[in-house]
Amino acid sequence: MPFPSFLRSRRRLAVAGVTLAVALTLAACAGGSGSKGADDQELVIGSQMASFPSLDTGAITTAGYEGQRLIGNLVYEGLTKRDVSDPNAPAGVAPALAASWKVSDDGLTYTFDLQKGVKFHDGTDWNADALLYNIHRYMDSSDPHYDPVLITYYTVLTYVDSVKKVDDSTVAFTLKKPFAFFLADLYNVYFASPTSLDKDGSAGQASHPVGTGPFVFDELQQNQSISFTRNDHYWGREPKLERITVTLIPDPSARTAALRSGRVDWIEAAQPDDLAGLKSAGFVATGNAFDWEWSWQLMTGQKPFDDIRVRQAMNYAIDRKAIADDLLHGTAVPAYQMFAAASPYYTDADNIYSYDPDKAKALLTAAGYPDGVDVTVGYITAGSGSMQAKAMNEALQAQLAKVGFRVTLAPVDFSGMYAKLGAGNTGWQAANQAFSLEQPSSWKGFWFGCDGNFFGYCNKDAEALYDQALGTVDDAKRAALLTQVGHLVTEDAAWLFVVNDTAPRAMSSAVKGFQQPKSWWIDFTDVYMEK
Repeated sequence: MPFPSFLRSRRRLAVAGVTLAVALTLAACAGGSGSKGADDQELVIGSQMASFPSLDTGAITTAGYEGQRLIGNLVYEGLTKRDVSDPNAPAGVAPALAASWKVSDDGLTYTFDLQKGVKFHDGTDWNADALLYNIHRYMDSSDPHYDPVLITYYTVLTYVDSVKKVDDSTVAFTLKKPFAFFLADLYNVYFASPTSLDKDGSAGQASHPVGTGPFVFDELQQNQSISFTRNDHYWGREPKLERITVTLIPDPSARTAALRSGRVDWIEAAQPDDLAGLKSAGFVATGNAFDWEWSWQLMTGQKPFDDIRVRQAMNYAIDRKAIADDLLHGTAVPAYQMFAAASPYYTDADNIYSYDPDKAKALLTAAGYPDGVDVTVGYITAGSGSMQAKAMNEALQAQLAKVGFRVTLAPVDFSGMYAKLGAGNTGWQAANQAFSLEQPSSWKGFWFGCDGNFFGYCNKDAEALYDQALGTVDDAKRAALLTQVGHLVTEDAAWLFVVNDTAPRAMSSAVKGFQQPKSWWIDFTDVYMEK
């Protein structure tokens, strides 16, 4: 389906601007690493984050997954981590600060053998006492460094009944009830140096983080960049890079320009329109399908989306393939259901919604809207995983207008979205946010918990299956239950399913050793700059 002329014009102008930039750029810079010296093992990343989060453990999550993968996972570690060693498989669970673990037969007690010989960046030992110090800080409101905000990012700890030190390198967690995702969700329960916290408190950690990770915090230039240097005493496999700098460039065109000029070596969320030109200039583009949902979450507790026919009409009204192919140039995959094809819970039998505008009009008429309906959609303008939010939402707006949906778009920044959703009374009938379904334990509170969620959607059967899955230890049985959950949510048209991202990145040809995983997680261990 063709897009409106103003969108085509905008793309032509963007291409013209890029062409001029190329003409003004020295050929020697194309695909190169800018002005850095030949022996400099520094990687400079252009991030789509609009601002940096607090650098204190869980609070890094306020910048979304990009904050975790480009900041949190460099300086901090959890007991486990996402396993992205196989770029052809969904992320699994691997040891991190826990070398191994055992689970009791009843699924309630997890006994962790901790890594030995690990030190925090300030020389403090990592051991059972350090673990207990951090867990106490997160869970006990009487702790002097307790911050009620942090526990909101660590809901996995709400399943914990007690934590016991067995010996200096062994700790046992006892849960209140079986929780199948306990190991997976510990990946970002980060641990900070007790010495650092005793000295500088939470405020100190928020501005100068001290963890055990492969990189050490070096410098923060507020609203500009953050830098890390290699941890030369790292307990694990030492990174090849000596330094990573993350630069804030929320505007996608500016990120492309920064890459072309050599100001950065790598950009997140590369603009699809720019990729062909970047490749021809010697840059490298990467992408991989993974479990990332870009959708509109429909507020089913209010009109018009309290009527399933209206929700279904919207899903039949859009041409996902045109958006994925024509607008995003193959950097996304059309989404016809809750799960991406890269998800372990996907089944193609649930690809329910084809492009059928006549059916969409008929459903709207049957629902009592023969002359169409007005809806307002809040959308995140930039930030972690937002893709090409403005262009994509405008394309959807144009497509939906053809069947009678008169859409008003309400742009908002990343933090503003969640502030409005949390407060309620947004004035919207839907919200566009992108998210990973890689962490199933988070689904209910956000999207379909009948005891309350942002969007008013409730399916008691889906909730019952989900609750059963959370306590099911057997992987295959749990996956089957979650597939059923996805079927019910899809059948209910709880979201406007649009596309699944492939996380397009572009980088200098000097960047080596990177394999893009089927995950938002990145392992920088093998990445290096070619001399």
